[in-house]
Amino acid sequence: MKIKHERDLEKIASMESVAYEEISLAALVVYSLYWLHEWELRRTIEAITVLSWRLFPTKFSMVGWPQYPDQLRTNRSLMQGGPKYRNWLSGAAVNGFSLNQRGIEQAQELIAKIGAPAFDDGTRINLDEHISPIKTKTRARTIEPAREVAKAKEGRLFEKWKEGVLAERDLIHVHTLLEIFEHTPKVQREKRMKDLERAAEDADDDEMKKFLMDVRANFPAVFLRGRR
Repeated sequence: MKIKHERDLEKIASMESVAYEEISLAALVVYSLYWLHEWELRRTIEAITVLSWRLFPTKFSMVGWPQYPDQLRTNRSLMQGGPKYRNWLSGAAVNGFSLNQRGIEQAQELIAKIGAPAFDDGTRINLDEHISPIKTKTRARTIEPAREVAKAKEGRLFEKWKEGVLAERDLIHVHTLLEIFEHTPKVQREKRMKDLERAAEDADDDEMKKFLMDVRANFPAVFLRGRR
């Protein structure tokens, strides 16, 4: 059995509460986020909420309504795992969330402690296909720089850049590249751009580095550096 779509999260079995009852909500959310990374699913607040509830129902269900997940509790847990607190992850509900290296290490420590998820039919996730060596003494980074770069290269903006026809009217494609909206604050736009630039650096992709430099140069008003 494979996880190919967010709907497949409904097939994930709940863990025994004794296995996780002493673990913090923030750490459990990091565990969920790790598996969304591994399955290459969108790391939205909704997906994190559903998976955390499926895995850890006594921690993430609504009080008095255990058949439903509690998104507010999930959101608070994500905040606790953010840069201001434990510094395991970054992101926001509008754009999604990503683990950094500290978060990866935390998730893998939990996997060693409580194991991998299982499906309702009893089938367990094959750890050998997912657990990679932990890298230490490196700066925080996203879990998947190569995937981030590959995804950016699939977009229309990169295609137009290759054709040498970037124009002001391509602003909608900039939003698509950054996975933002017209009303997204510039602080978050700048952060998303820096995440992509870091991914290009980590992937050692000179073409992507040049592309992102040109995006900044052609659309300065999108970013903090473009403010007057």
